[in-house]
Amino acid sequence: MSTNDTSNIVSYSLADSVKFPILIAFEIPSILVSILIFVYFGWNRNTPIKDHNHSILVLLAVNFVQVTTDLPMPMNFFRLDGIVQPATSAYCTWWTWYEFSLNTINGCLMAWISFERHLLIFHSGFLRNIGTKKRRLLRIVPLALCIIWGPIYYCIVVIISPMCENTRYFDSLLCGMPCYLMTSWGTFDLFVDVIFPVFLISLFNLALLVRVINQSLMVVGRVQNNWRKQRKLALQLGMISFVYLAVWIPLSIGQLGQNYIDPNFFRAQSDTFNFLVYLVPLVLPIVCLMSMHEVIIKFKSRLFRRYGAVVMPANDSIGQRQTKSSALARNMISKF
Repeated sequence: MSTNDTSNIVSYSLADSVKFPILIAFEIPSILVSILIFVYFGWNRNTPIKDHNHSILVLLAVNFVQVTTDLPMPMNFFRLDGIVQPATSAYCTWWTWYEFSLNTINGCLMAWISFERHLLIFHSGFLRNIGTKKRRLLRIVPLALCIIWGPIYYCIVVIISPMCENTRYFDSLLCGMPCYLMTSWGTFDLFVDVIFPVFLISLFNLALLVRVINQSLMVVGRVQNNWRKQRKLALQLGMISFVYLAVWIPLSIGQLGQNYIDPNFFRAQSDTFNFLVYLVPLVLPIVCLMSMHEVIIKFKSRLFRRYGAVVMPANDSIGQRQTKSSALARNMISKF
């Protein structure tokens, strides 16, 4: 083994040793924030969930599953300094299928939420007029399709794998990339499951920003107050989408460059962005909480109410003592 090979292994090991504590540091608050949001909507079951929160909650639920069940696998890989354990083909197949499926579900959900926000802001009258059943179908069917598409597709290309035979590398993330990526199925996967959702999310967010700014400049009076609420909905989508796009846009560009320009295009940065993919589901609940003002206000009110309930009796007792002392002093003065 040459000196260069040794230095490469050492640097790779050091990189993995840093990645593991970073993921741990983000995972704990991510889980706590997700539970906080779920508890809030669980406490307020009598209050109907607003339309713009339905899809967000589905996204958070899928995200929570990914954080608690999928991320421990790459975290264990980084903890062991780049070694896959257990080193079996079945585990590698499961890991690849599960992770690819969850990433695709999240991308599809983000694309649908970006489109749905246009309906909620600019076509709320249409949604009210189509009837309850149709409105419910419009809410459920796209979400269901987003959830089932990824697992079914990757069951075919990763588990059944009719087009090629995988070679496992137990010192690589995901045991190496699945072989279907080198076939036409990989090109289909790149454009349909990665680039297309990223393109739709970017397009819908940009269009939403332009439409909201344009409408805000045109309306006045009470309508202006309504559009302030709509701007909040647009801001919520923008904050959530930014977390996703900040990582997946560079990855999409890198994949396109490697396929059609140069195999080494963006390769030096690809390892960093592949790691940042794991930070997206960790940061997403925190960003969602920041955009849910009603959740923050509710928990603040409950926190201050409890604090006041503890403090106020003490203040009352002190006040009563001061009143009794003043009365006793006046009695003594009157006697003299």
